[in-house]
Amino acid sequence: MIVVGAGVFGASLARQCALSGWDVTLVEAVFPGHVRAGSGDESRIIRCGHGADEWHTASARRAWTLWHEIDPSLVVRSGVLWFAHREDGWEAASERTLRALRIPCSRVDPREMFPAFAGDDVGWGLFEPEAGVLRARDATRVLAEQALAAGASLQLAAARPSGAGVALDDGRVLEADRVVWACGAWLPRLFEGLELRITQQYVFYFVASAAWRTPGVPTWVDYDEAAYGVGDVDGRGVKVCSDREGPTGFDVDGDRVPVRAHEARARELLAVRFPALARAPLVGTRVCQYELTADTRFLVAPHPSYDNRVWLLGGGSGHGFKHGPALAERVERWISGEEAPEPMFGLGARVADRALRTAGSGVPGSS
Repeated sequence: MIVVGAGVFGASLARQCALSGWDVTLVEAVFPGHVRAGSGDESRIIRCGHGADEWHTASARRAWTLWHEIDPSLVVRSGVLWFAHREDGWEAASERTLRALRIPCSRVDPREMFPAFAGDDVGWGLFEPEAGVLRARDATRVLAEQALAAGASLQLAAARPSGAGVALDDGRVLEADRVVWACGAWLPRLFEGLELRITQQYVFYFVASAAWRTPGVPTWVDYDEAAYGVGDVDGRGVKVCSDREGPTGFDVDGDRVPVRAHEARARELLAVRFPALARAPLVGTRVCQYELTADTRFLVAPHPSYDNRVWLLGGGSGHGFKHGPALAERVERWISGEEAPEPMFGLGARVADRALRTAGSGVPGSS
């Protein structure tokens, strides 16, 4: 097997298959966890709440278990707190699903969870006490290291398709019974006609006192307002992000300079919810990318031209870390033919839907 791309999807799959006895070659153009990768930021949220969707809720819980087995030091158990603006919103649907699957959750008062909080528009909070944050860049590196320890080999080279094989930039062509392309935002360049929307996203880190340290301060998500944030993990500052979809057509190989309007949006979020931090110094930024299908579900499918030998694995955006190692377990069974692949991740037409992401509910007043 050849896996091209050592982000969270590719590295998870290489590790899973190597542990199962496959002969695995992992190909990566730069290095696992490099700064331009969709898997390359310092932190990613891991949470099980996915509204009424039981498949993704169960998958995230399985991934939570696997991350603790892979390396418990990668998991920062901060808890994840959802701000509910309505009694019958996405948070209530998540609560029903979590309880049905026996995943711990409770209703809390958000004002009791932060050093300072402004929330007259927040009716209640849904708290997942066992959820939290993954040290993302480190996690990607650890997945690749464990794949190599299990017998996989790593080729650091740019790659492109060559029929069912993999052409490397040094002129070699690699071939295998199965080739999986897990190249994130670079997939549409490699496979013409692939419907992935590449958007430019922004991450901002702000100075905060020790009172905002995580663990201690929970990770938070405002689904209706398309925003989320993480307390100060490892001294990097409080992380604040708008999850509104950024400009499309982002050049993943170009400059990565945040624009002032997006910093202003991050400060607006702080001013509304955590006014004590509204004027905090900005100490770090990151421009990253999402690669999104129309319905924001993953892409896991065989390429129709190569009789199940070539598979595409993508559509992860920032969402992939919640599922990476759990999805790898399933993908191994799908590519081996042990199980039929999940149709909702196929190459066919999809109905636009953003319910799995915190991109805003579309209710009046939301993002």
